[in-house]
Amino acid sequence: MNTRFLFPHRYKATGWVLFAAGAVLGLAAWNFEWQPSWLTFQIPPFVLPHPTLGKDGMPTPHNFLPELSAVLCIIGALLAACSRERYEDEFIMRLRLDSLLWAVYINYGLLILALLFTYELVFLNMMVYSMFTPLVLFLLRFHYVLYRTTRAARYAE
Repeated sequence: MNTRFLFPHRYKATGWVLFAAGAVLGLAAWNFEWQPSWLTFQIPPFVLPHPTLGKDGMPTPHNFLPELSAVLCIIGALLAACSRERYEDEFIMRLRLDSLLWAVYINYGLLILALLFTYELVFLNMMVYSMFTPLVLFLLRFHYVLYRTTRAARYAE
């Protein structure tokens, strides 16, 4: 089956490596407040969201580790999720669509719960997690169902 919007299969491993690197860097930045000096740059004052956050028009140092880890996670998860399987057929395409719909439903269900029951900084953290949950849920469900069906097919033989 010819699909136009999937990456070649060889990008799947690259995607997993990028996703893992981004997740490790993100957890290091989040939990251990790790900020490598080589990722610290001066931000011009016109980029800041509010003039009171700047230092009288002077550039402000900012560490880009959280942004780098988020970009690595998103690109890696997209490559892992949107790369062809070794043997792509109608079943895989249907499983891909079902997993994507399932991930979107679960993500928006969690988002509704976050809207109703979280506030202030906790809500902001939930919005950050909401950037990643559709891709992560899709990957988990797609590969779990694929593993289950291939294992069942092996036992049937």
